Amino acid sequence: MVKIARQAGVDPALVRYYFSSREELLFAVIEDIVSRWAVAHTPPASESPAEQLATSIRGMVDFAGQVRSMQRLMIDECAQAKSADVRKGVRELNARAVAGYAKLFEQGRPNALAPVDPLLVYIAIIGMSEFFHAAQPMIQPLLSRKTSMRALAEQYKELIVAMVLNGLKPRRK
Repeated sequence: MVKIARQAGVDPALVRYYFSSREELLFAVIEDIVSRWAVAHTPPASESPAEQLATSIRGMVDFAGQVRSMQRLMIDECAQAKSADVRKGVRELNARAVAGYAKLFEQGRPNALAPVDPLLVYIAIIGMSEFFHAAQPMIQPLLSRKTSMRALAEQYKELIVAMVLNGLKPRRK
């Protein structure tokens, strides 16, 4: 923690005063990043559930690219932390995300999506988003010279949206 404090330009004692462990400091950083992202990228309530889900998927892919290895950090450093408070914080952070997805699948809403476990949707979207960015060293050599990673990311977001929504839209009889 001394190294982190020095790089931040603050007295290490100040960091130790507010954070009793490295785990608590890391979780505070994660919580801040996620909170700021959520405020700036929450889909408008006026959108249909399908549009909100599509916005959320696109946002998660962007988030995974901008905050590389966030999920890995949460898994490796915080989800199995020694601190019960940090483990509880991780559970609550993830539970809020799952609850957000659950609202999109509430039946009785206009244009309701097919019922599905929101936890599974959360897991799938995180997995697809994280893998795309983690696998870039494998993907890059496969691209034609005309295709940039940014363009591929946009295509990938639309593929995920299409796959998820085509599987969750109610079928007309």
